[in-house]
Amino acid sequence: MLAIARSLETMGYLIYATTGTAAFLTDHGIHCEHVNKISQGRPHILDRIQDGEISWIVNTSLGKRTTEDSYSIRRAALDFHIAYTTTVTGAAAVVTAMQELKRKALGVQPVQYFTQSIQ
Repeated sequence: MLAIARSLETMGYLIYATTGTAAFLTDHGIHCEHVNKISQGRPHILDRIQDGEISWIVNTSLGKRTTEDSYSIRRAALDFHIAYTTTVTGAAAVVTAMQELKRKALGVQPVQYFTQSIQ
């Protein structure tokens, strides 16, 4: 997650993180805003989502309570049309795509353009 967070910070995004993740990122020089887990009381991540402060969620669950919270977070992501990833690999792919979109304009190519090399 460290490389992903660094890339997001470099691109100018504000990162919200729960206690453990926030401590880890801060220890490695990455600025982030602390946000409570749902089980830690309000204001928590669902409040931030409902207030329109969150545009992408990276949620890697571990443990029973966290898994229960994750259901509520996934539901809110669907309800508020927020992108959501559950793995570090998925998050890395999204960041790579975001970097490419900033680097060059998105275009349309016929499928033959991509399959020429495999024919």
